[in-house]
Amino acid sequence: MQKGTRTLITVSAAAIVIVAGSFAWYHWHHERAEAQAVTTTAKAYTQAFAKRQYTKLTNQIDTSHLTGSGWHYTKKQLIARNQAVFDRVGASNIKISKLTTTASAHNTYQLRFTATMTTKIGQLKTLHYHAKIVKVSDAWRVRWTPALLFPQMSGKDTVQLTTTAATRGQIYDRNGQLLAKNGTVLQAGLIPNQLGSGSTRTQNLQKIATAWDVKVASLETLLKQSWVTTDTFVPVKVVTDAPELTGANYQTVGSRTYPLGAAAAQLIGYVGQATAADLTKTPSLSAGSDVGKAGLEQTYDRQLRGTDGGAITLVNGKHSTTLLTAKAKNGQDLHLTIDAAKQQKAYAQLGNKAGSVVTMEPKTGALLTLASAPSYDPNKFVTGISQSDYAAYANNADLPFVSRFSQRYAPGSTFKMLTAGIALANGTITTDTTKAISGLKWQKDSSWGTYKVTRTVDDASENMTDALVNSDNIWFAQVALQMGQAAYLKGLQPFFKTTADLPLTMKSAQISNSGKLATETLLADTAYGQGQLLLSPIEQAAMYSAIANGGTMQQPTLIQNQTGKRTSVLQANAANTVKTALTHVVSDSAGTAHGLALAGHTIAAKTGTAELKQQQDTDGKTNGFLVAMDADNNTYLTVSLIENAGSDAVVAAMKPYINSLY
Repeated sequence: MQKGTRTLITVSAAAIVIVAGSFAWYHWHHERAEAQAVTTTAKAYTQAFAKRQYTKLTNQIDTSHLTGSGWHYTKKQLIARNQAVFDRVGASNIKISKLTTTASAHNTYQLRFTATMTTKIGQLKTLHYHAKIVKVSDAWRVRWTPALLFPQMSGKDTVQLTTTAATRGQIYDRNGQLLAKNGTVLQAGLIPNQLGSGSTRTQNLQKIATAWDVKVASLETLLKQSWVTTDTFVPVKVVTDAPELTGANYQTVGSRTYPLGAAAAQLIGYVGQATAADLTKTPSLSAGSDVGKAGLEQTYDRQLRGTDGGAITLVNGKHSTTLLTAKAKNGQDLHLTIDAAKQQKAYAQLGNKAGSVVTMEPKTGALLTLASAPSYDPNKFVTGISQSDYAAYANNADLPFVSRFSQRYAPGSTFKMLTAGIALANGTITTDTTKAISGLKWQKDSSWGTYKVTRTVDDASENMTDALVNSDNIWFAQVALQMGQAAYLKGLQPFFKTTADLPLTMKSAQISNSGKLATETLLADTAYGQGQLLLSPIEQAAMYSAIANGGTMQQPTLIQNQTGKRTSVLQANAANTVKTALTHVVSDSAGTAHGLALAGHTIAAKTGTAELKQQQDTDGKTNGFLVAMDADNNTYLTVSLIENAGSDAVVAAMKPYINSLY
């Protein structure tokens, strides 16, 4: 063979190799790009499935092929079908795993993935899904079938959920008395075809409206609901008696009830039927489920509610396939430290005046009462409160829904006990320290301008006990100035560092807006419980427990078997000295709490009247406070508040309650 011919053959062979290599590379690159496109579609579909974003899901589906044995959908119907099925079972927390795509034929891949999901009755595990991904024009799309709802599902299957309701846990006081109870109520309702027609119907509705204290318009609205038929029982309200009325009927129905009613409403709260927002937030709920709407019923709703049981079943005529069964898990009971009898007594003594009563065991921190007034009847809310009843609460200027035991107030002169304790502990004063004060007004010097500290008793010479008995603002202002900002803050801060771990919404106590006492007048005012000082009655009880406990501050608890933190905040001798002085506030005839005196009992107490006014020497609102503690056996410490009143009114109102604590 000639050299030229050999060269040509060699070149031709090389060209063939190059062409073959190029074809192989192109084929490999094409397959790789195709596989990546298929994977992208698979991921987009399963991500939308997991997030229940059904419009996005259908964007990854071959919508030209939405038909099969026993089923046919448009794109819009397919979205609605997915929504309905997974809403029905309460699908949430959907997790995708083991996602694979495998080429199986020309322009066809096999999609496989595993899913788990939480439903209304528990978790569905290891659902193994299988479908095709096909090429549609230039895009890869999932070939949808009903098996992509649930793997066992065919076109003629329907999804059914049957539920067995869990029993809601009950709330008990420290003695086993029920505060939130699973009971029954008398439900009044209408039977439409028994009301008559024309003027007769109008008259019957008017009689019913009058007897049940509702509006005729409200009854008409209830009768127009879409589900109402001529012989349907249409619930209207819970009643206590059952007068015979044409067109009316009564049923005994299960319901949450609150034996203490208004006396513990802000604390216990109430339940109501789940709203659309509740169902969206908590998919495990069903329409008609009771959920906590306020108070501890809301805070501990998940624990109290438990988990419904039941079954998820695919049904096709007489044939059925069970996907999941679960037994109901009843809710857990909640046991409080509250004493129901004391709670009722404390609330009654407020006499519907705006105020609160917080009572605790100083040695343990166990809260015995958390009463707030005015209040509302939580029983009215369980089955649906009437518009007129709700309006009466909502329009009440004294705000019956507010939990006053957790709201912050200037504590007034009750705070003087802490100022005295700190001053004794750091040596600013002794029990023999006497101050000579003249008149009812005082200022350090002219740098205070027109501002002066005032007092109500013109006692020329006072020691610490005298100043507490007379509740002398000037005496304590002078002590604070003598002590100085740094020393006073150092003494105060341990009281403010530790907070109670309670299931209540409550802002932290504050010494001042900035946390400092930068001016002399603010320093002076804080010493007698004014200035920018803010404490809730619960926080007052915790801080003042240091006086009851020989210098140890006990944080309160509300749930039985929980332990509140104990902190040493005062020297024992300083705390005990103040406690002894506070017994004179009761025993001395001139004491501001002398009205509490009970034969055979030693009570330590301090009153306070916090002024709420914009300018000195003007009239303004006042809040009255009373702190009282058992100085013999340290069995109780109580903080009482009545808004828009003086401390004398609180003493008079609370004496029967304090007497009941023995």
